[in-house]
Amino acid sequence: MRPLRTFRLLLAATCAMFALLATGYARADTPPQLMARAHLEPAGTVVAGTQVKLVVDLLTTTWFTEAPTWPLFTVPGAIVSLPDEQAVNLHEVIDGVSWFGVSRAYRIAPQTAKTFDIPPVTIEVFPGGMTGTTGTSKLTTPALKLVATVPAGAEGMRVFFPTPKLIATQTVEPSSSRVKVGDAITRTITQHAQATESMLIPPVAFAPVAGLKPYPKPQATKNIMQDRVGLVAGERTDTMTYVVNRSGHYTLPSVSIEWWNTATQKKETIVLPAVSFSAVAVKEKPLFDIPVDAIEKGAAHRIVVIDRTQITVAALVLAVVLALVWAWPRVRALFRRLSASLAATRTRYAQGDAPAWRALRRAARGGSLKETIPLLYRWMDRSPDFAHPARVDAIDAIDATQDPPVRRLIEAVRAYYAGRAGASLQWNETEAALRRVTKKTRKKRLEKRPLPPLNEY
Repeated sequence: MRPLRTFRLLLAATCAMFALLATGYARADTPPQLMARAHLEPAGTVVAGTQVKLVVDLLTTTWFTEAPTWPLFTVPGAIVSLPDEQAVNLHEVIDGVSWFGVSRAYRIAPQTAKTFDIPPVTIEVFPGGMTGTTGTSKLTTPALKLVATVPAGAEGMRVFFPTPKLIATQTVEPSSSRVKVGDAITRTITQHAQATESMLIPPVAFAPVAGLKPYPKPQATKNIMQDRVGLVAGERTDTMTYVVNRSGHYTLPSVSIEWWNTATQKKETIVLPAVSFSAVAVKEKPLFDIPVDAIEKGAAHRIVVIDRTQITVAALVLAVVLALVWAWPRVRALFRRLSASLAATRTRYAQGDAPAWRALRRAARGGSLKETIPLLYRWMDRSPDFAHPARVDAIDAIDATQDPPVRRLIEAVRAYYAGRAGASLQWNETEAALRRVTKKTRKKRLEKRPLPPLNEY
């Protein structure tokens, strides 16, 4: 009876083991599950100009072999950005299943009062444990809605831009009121917004001007930061270059910038004045004279003109370019030699006795022997007027018994190293004594310097 019972137990254990192995293989063949979530922070109605976070969570039941590709998207009437922040790792248990993933937040800043449609975002992910595929997949976030409002009094603003303080300036180059046809006029407007990120500053609208060909330049933004304060202000610079196509009188219209003063809760407007200038035709001269009879007979002809100023400038530029190409290797070698010489000079000076003497004076005027004595030894070690290694009690340029300040200096150093309390140093008299010692030792050193060898030839 006992052998039969033992056989049954072994058979049950074997069946259980095969069942576990079959379950493991089934899980290995099952592709990983994927999930994408998105929500807004804060979730309710916000004031236009406020940054709202679009938090996106990407989850899988296995792992991600690479970082997901986070694309940018656009929302009409709002500024969308993806800060350069590190993604947050996630681990959640949902319905008894472990999910792993990453979370990252977009920034959305509505510029007016309305309901914004946040479109679905398709993100490419790289889940681990996939078989029979390329190892990539795409997740799409759900569509969301963002409701933004503006304070009373700001309903008519084209762009609602709140900030504590806004300063706008403009420059026009060239500053001359008379230019030539073909010249370029550059208008630059800079906005400085206090306690506001530069990405939130609205762009400037440049109006077209008949007779001028506009060429906009890329915007320039920067955030002004300070230690222990953080963001101080943001700056945005918009630049438009106009090329004069024909002669005449032109006016770049004034620019109005509306903004909402958060300190006074009122709408304010900055008006940058218009800029007027005149353009004259370029003086040209025919390269060849056309016969009068050819014109009278109506013969086909072409007028070739030349601008002497432009040719002269072009020739000078070409000559300068050729000279630079020819001289560039020599200039580069000379610059390298000068840079190396300057670096060596700076190193020698930094390791010399002059910086050590200044450091000694600063420490000695503070009255601390703990800082003064090490700097005293460092100065003596770097000075060529003392024996090395330096020893204060070995100063023999002046008899210590006849120079009380030197004797008090030696006694103060000995008392400090002996640990006796009350040791002090009067730096005014000590400085004068050290200058006398240095002067006398330098004189003695120069007197002992041997003569140069005679020229035997």
